[in-house]
Amino acid sequence: MSRATPAELSAWGWLLLRASAASIRDNRPGEAEHTLRPAKSAAEFAGREYAPSGDFLRAFGPVTVAFKQAEYAMVMDRPDQVIQLAESIPMSGLRPTSNNLNRHRLDVANAYAKRRQHPEAVNALQEAWEAAPQWLPNQRYARDILSCIVARRRTLTPQMRTLADAVGLPM
Repeated sequence: MSRATPAELSAWGWLLLRASAASIRDNRPGEAEHTLRPAKSAAEFAGREYAPSGDFLRAFGPVTVAFKQAEYAMVMDRPDQVIQLAESIPMSGLRPTSNNLNRHRLDVANAYAKRRQHPEAVNALQEAWEAAPQWLPNQRYARDILSCIVARRRTLTPQMRTLADAVGLPM
């Protein structure tokens, strides 16, 4: 790692993150952790988010790995861990992307919804919508989260109604 270029660390790190994601979704948490650990090391060694050739969609670094850790916690149905991780991720200066920051916002919204902290969940969905109004309506995950919130409510706030319209949730 000490001789690797930022581009090489990024490529290697993403390969490890992909392997880890496949493992966690295949209910192999041990293998997921085994591949996440070196990805985290590569990210820490890089020291910052690196986007090869300015391609922000393929940014890799400590923040990307933290987003993925939160995503894996959500896959494992650990909403408390998702929220704890989310609170420790520095969010300033990040460019929103569908595969990183906005996906993370949906994981946070889902974690809050599972904890029945509906105002916080709605706020996280609102942030995703404000950052990417063209992206959110295409995310079934967002519709599922909001559907869960709406099903538990007698009345909806104007913000909930606006989000329901945005994601195409029938009312």
